[in-house]
Amino acid sequence: MIPPVKPFDTYKWRWLSVAPSEGLLEAPVFLGVLRALSRHENEAPSSEQVAKDLAKVQADTKTDIDLGRTADRNLIRNSGQYWKGTGLLKPTRGIIQLTDLGKQVSSGRITQGEFAALMVQQTVLPNPEIHSAAEVAKWRAAGLQIKPLQLILEVINTIGQTAGIAEAFLTPNELIKVVIPLAGAKETVANMVTYVLRYRHKGPVIIAGWPDCTPAANDHRLAREFLLFLANFDILRRDYSTDGYDQRFILDELFEANAVNVPATTSIFAGPVNAQKALEEVQHSELPSIIERQKATAQVVVRKGQAKFRSSVLDAYASKCVVTGEELPQVLEAAHIVPVTNGGADSRDNSFCLRVDIHRLYDGQHIRILGNGELALTDKVLQSVNYKTLPKSIAIPAFVNPANVTWRNSYL
Repeated sequence: MIPPVKPFDTYKWRWLSVAPSEGLLEAPVFLGVLRALSRHENEAPSSEQVAKDLAKVQADTKTDIDLGRTADRNLIRNSGQYWKGTGLLKPTRGIIQLTDLGKQVSSGRITQGEFAALMVQQTVLPNPEIHSAAEVAKWRAAGLQIKPLQLILEVINTIGQTAGIAEAFLTPNELIKVVIPLAGAKETVANMVTYVLRYRHKGPVIIAGWPDCTPAANDHRLAREFLLFLANFDILRRDYSTDGYDQRFILDELFEANAVNVPATTSIFAGPVNAQKALEEVQHSELPSIIERQKATAQVVVRKGQAKFRSSVLDAYASKCVVTGEELPQVLEAAHIVPVTNGGADSRDNSFCLRVDIHRLYDGQHIRILGNGELALTDKVLQSVNYKTLPKSIAIPAFVNPANVTWRNSYL
């Protein structure tokens, strides 16, 4: 193959901030900040109260990122692109204003899975919210527009279908050195897969003479953010047995070839009416259910000691679903309130006993159990024949730690 050619001199994949803080894309931090900001709409992001609320998010999520900062160097001034570039904050200066989409995500009316599906469908390079007009002009002059999250999933899925599920992963190096240059040359997914596998098994000699699309200091980190987002929102699973740019980002369940290739007839960046239409389009696609299945499959893969935890929880709940009252043991599961991946313990004070389908809806944020026992249901659940008759509230056992329930509803 003739080495691909850069479509223009500054071609690279950059989604959000030019000075990336990867931890901001961890779901509890990302959503916790959004919800803190929602409590201070029409206020200055530099206010002391905003800083205090953000410091609480920092403490609760145990992130290493300084969220509170100072009035002169507040989070939104320095890293606001993470929420503006994803269509959740309006691009206003000196005042906090959520978009209609931001308000729905903050309130839980849009689940994590639906938001992630929107990002897969809607994220486009160049991003008009982030790139300069001059940079956008270069992309357009080259006739180039890329949906990076969608492309990554298509590549990994096709690798799995071609070489087997054990190969269904992508590393940051494979993305940076193979996929990004080929995407700039408008190569097909099939060719990308061929060269990813050759690079994976035969080494750098396969891409000798190819262009460097990450020449600047932060460019590698900017490219890796796409994989981090997909992992942090449970679409891919990170393999922690390796690290750095050879870390594997794994797809645990393959899907139909075109399932993630959802056309967008409107943009989430173009106003509240368009945002609602975009949401409805993605809700009627397979994307949200694919994402929720990936999350469920990944949890099965990474859970250890699950049998012991289940036994303990079923004993504590007298083998009865806390929401439906179901007692058939074959369909009862132990649900973590604070997930293990977020530091939650395998203990009864961090558990609900749930029927398997209720567990799936609970993990997908379609059902929320509030601190007072009330159930908050998404519109899809409320409109369902089978689930719209769920009780309005339940009795939370005294042994459940209320702090765990509060944490989950604040950060997931």
